[in-house]
Amino acid sequence: MLSPRHRILAGALAIGLLGAAAPAVFAQPANPAAPTRSFNRHMDGRIAFLKAELKITPAQQAAFDNYVRVMRQNADEMGTAMQKRRDHRASGDQRPKPRTAIEQMERRAEASKLAAAQSQRSLEAFKPLYALLSDEQKQVADELIARGGRGGPGHRRT
Repeated sequence: MLSPRHRILAGALAIGLLGAAAPAVFAQPANPAAPTRSFNRHMDGRIAFLKAELKITPAQQAAFDNYVRVMRQNADEMGTAMQKRRDHRASGDQRPKPRTAIEQMERRAEASKLAAAQSQRSLEAFKPLYALLSDEQKQVADELIARGGRGGPGHRRT
């Protein structure tokens, strides 16, 4: 039987070994052809959650699939933008952050344009789906949108 001290040492060793192996286990192979897929990493779970919460019926599936296509397109677009920034930094071209108020506002305006375009695309894809939802499904959708599509306080349990 191990003494408490030996159990602590054995536990620390196990944690240390797991910590050393974790980077190799979780490392993702570099795939420059598809940098945006990393931004979609959690998309499947989000889609499954949304489908389950809304209780999508077979008659609503085509409209839901169209909305999912737009969600993935938006995620891919955001992932591409983020990868572009990472690549820019990795290339050694470390331009300083914007120094002037105008440069800062220009950056924010570009980010806002992207967000606005994505919001508009999402809205246009969601409208036909929403029109097909039952009153109960619409109530769930309204609650999800109010929370930004995430669970949290007041999360429905069905």
